[in-house]
Amino acid sequence: MTNETDEPQEQSWQPPSDYSQKSEGEPPANSAEQASAEIPPAVENRNGSGQYAGRASAFGTTGPGFAPQAFSLAPKPGVIPLRPLGVMEIISGAFDALRANPRAMFLPSLIVMSILGIISSFVMFVAARAQFYALEALPTSDSAPSDRLEENMPALFRATSATVLPSVGLSLLVALVSIILTGLLIVAVSRAVLGRVATPGELWEKVRSRIWPLIGQSLLIGMITFATITLMLVFFVGATFSLFNASSPSGTEIASIIGILLVVFILALLLSIAAFYFTIRLSFSSAALILENVGVWEGMRRSWQLTKGSFWRVVGILLIAALITSALTGVVSSILGAAGGLVAAQENADAYAAIMAGANFLNSVLQAAILPFSAAVTALTYIDLRMRKEGLDVELRQAAGV
Repeated sequence: MTNETDEPQEQSWQPPSDYSQKSEGEPPANSAEQASAEIPPAVENRNGSGQYAGRASAFGTTGPGFAPQAFSLAPKPGVIPLRPLGVMEIISGAFDALRANPRAMFLPSLIVMSILGIISSFVMFVAARAQFYALEALPTSDSAPSDRLEENMPALFRATSATVLPSVGLSLLVALVSIILTGLLIVAVSRAVLGRVATPGELWEKVRSRIWPLIGQSLLIGMITFATITLMLVFFVGATFSLFNASSPSGTEIASIIGILLVVFILALLLSIAAFYFTIRLSFSSAALILENVGVWEGMRRSWQLTKGSFWRVVGILLIAALITSALTGVVSSILGAAGGLVAAQENADAYAAIMAGANFLNSVLQAAILPFSAAVTALTYIDLRMRKEGLDVELRQAAGV
């Protein structure tokens, strides 16, 4: 949509694809042309006004923006109406995206996570057998008094690390794979918004050149969160050391210890709030990186910019999505809890390891089911923020030919 008052703005905008140069009612000629039509990137105007390409001025009032009637009667070529969305419209749109293209939304996740689940289950089987024999080597309460716990620590450490270390490594691998899958799913949802169905191959063609920036960006955001957690641990360990280092503390020393613990608690609370705040503000960095084809830092800057003034709304949306996924994980957790009861009752190493491996595989399949919904909510919230702040709905209507 051109700006009636500022001609340079029209020249500064680069159309997202050749599709935007066609007549509004003409569909893409082939699948390759259809695949090129994307969510338009934000392009800053030359006049430095801070607006972005496609922004409708005075939305719902005077000027080139749509009238209030257009807001309620917005076209819906895909899974959402092309206007700023309500919270529940985002949630229902995420479910609609899953139904509109289950092949692209579920197939990559199921294949990748199932393969990963098989590998991790094999590793867990071997590790669980080692843990079983390490636990058997521990002396029982009848054969060893409780004051010999220090002598048994090496065996206890071996029993614990037998499964903890592989679990940590597998969790990192799952996180890495989830980053890539999320990028694929975000593109699939962006196509579904325009009523288009993308194949897994088309999604891969779009995302494969952005995999390393996507991974690097996710690691960078993770390092920010990790740094805050590390600071909390440092303060906690320091306070604990000070507490136990005083063998017979006097009244003044007790007051000092209480003061230190209070300061540590306040700092831990502030760092937790900071980690949560940064996580929310940077939630849409990957969506911006993929859909706007920008760099790592620019994607983070775009997420920070889009969430400005919408922090609590974004928190509410992500919280509702988390509650929905928690309901599903709760059912599976009860199954895993029953499996845990079986594990505790086993006296055979193979049976013990098989149950642990089966529970691990079930958890991988659960991740494959949850990830598409979470990615859909993220993508639709990102699009909603751009429609609210940058008038992206105008560009989407033109791209959809409605």
